Amino acid sequence: MAEKNVQHNLTGPTLVQTKVASNTSQTNPQAFDLLLKIEADSRRCETVGELVFLIANDTLRLTRARQIFVFAAKGRRQRVEAVSSIGKVERDSPRIRWIEAVIQALEADTGLEGKREFVLPAYCPSGDEEHKTFPYRFLLWLPFRLRTGRVFGGMLLAREVPWNEGDAVVAARLADTYAHAWVALTGERRLRRRFSIKPWLAIAALLLAAVGFIPVPLTVLAPAEVAPVEPRVIAAPIDGVVEAILIDPNAGVQQGQLLFRMSDTALRNELAVAEQDVMVAEAKLKQVSQAAIGDPKSRGDLAVTRTELSLATAKRNYASDLLQRSRVTAPIPGVAIFTDKRDWIGRPVTTGERIMEIANPENVQIRIDVPVADAVAVTSGAKVRAFLDSDPLRPLTAHVRTASYEAQLIEGDVLAYRIYAAIEKKPDNLRLGIRGTAQVSGDEVPLAYYLFRRPIAAIRQRLGL
Repeated sequence: MAEKNVQHNLTGPTLVQTKVASNTSQTNPQAFDLLLKIEADSRRCETVGELVFLIANDTLRLTRARQIFVFAAKGRRQRVEAVSSIGKVERDSPRIRWIEAVIQALEADTGLEGKREFVLPAYCPSGDEEHKTFPYRFLLWLPFRLRTGRVFGGMLLAREVPWNEGDAVVAARLADTYAHAWVALTGERRLRRRFSIKPWLAIAALLLAAVGFIPVPLTVLAPAEVAPVEPRVIAAPIDGVVEAILIDPNAGVQQGQLLFRMSDTALRNELAVAEQDVMVAEAKLKQVSQAAIGDPKSRGDLAVTRTELSLATAKRNYASDLLQRSRVTAPIPGVAIFTDKRDWIGRPVTTGERIMEIANPENVQIRIDVPVADAVAVTSGAKVRAFLDSDPLRPLTAHVRTASYEAQLIEGDVLAYRIYAAIEKKPDNLRLGIRGTAQVSGDEVPLAYYLFRRPIAAIRQRLGL
């Protein structure tokens, strides 16, 4: 297949080149052998880098050029890839930038599709001084072409004397050989894709860029749960141990129904002692009152004994109040929300520690915990769609009521902002505690920002860009 491509590239005017090369071989057999060797070496190159180095250095030996610049198309411009006798091309070198500007001017004037001979300062930028220090005035441009005729590179040969027909023909033959070897190493499809921009691709890119500016609401997905609205918190009334819980989790309760009982052994004993102290104080007051009728000294003890009775009565009332508070009843009708009974029975608690909640099962809302990493600007009234695990095919529609100002730790030790959303139309089978996923809508942003928001945030957090 490669030989067929070579024959295809050598048809037409290349027959004249072969004839000239044949005449050259008759006068200089060493030049003909060198031509064959360079062609063979170019086809044995394993990488494009090796081929570029060979073009820049071995071509000098046969074409009598003094310096060669090898070009490769990068987008719509030709860029220098190698220079004779130079190991590495410095992209910021004034000489390299000047040579590339000359080729760019040549392309704008006559194009790069065919062989071009010119003499400096032709195609030099106006006011250019670099050509005055360049020692070689006569230049020859030879393109590297695909079979379709598209130019994907080329070489610029320079020397101090004009180019004759024989050297130009040999250089053109070598250019065809180099182009064939380059295509064999890289692949014609890859070169065509790399160095050509098809109109439909440009139109698609413009359409994609335009689509990126379409405004869409910025949304985020977060775990959600059906929660009560303003539940009544039932906390431990005193320091002590929970002795018994008399209801089951999620059970309905009536107002005044006994919920749980604290251990009251010490409280009952304290109340019994306090009642005995009251009885003693009453008896003493009665004795002093009777003695005060005839004994002036006893009248002075009357106020003291009355005070002692008031103190004993207060202690008894306090002990009675504590005993009554050890039995907790429901303040309102509703559903009791708490964990397993076994988590509380026998557990010591302190005053004010939350044990359960009493909530109205008909008055519910959606509680959403948005992780800090996914947080978006959410305003009151923002749209919410909740996909519950129990019925994922029929999402609930809601709107944001409140959103917390500060993040707080939730399950899994994750910082999250808590959002409460009011349900617009409550279904009949909705119950407390059902979990799911909610989609919260924020402000409108361009579609491109919506798609790349998280990658941009990750890059900025890691690299600070």
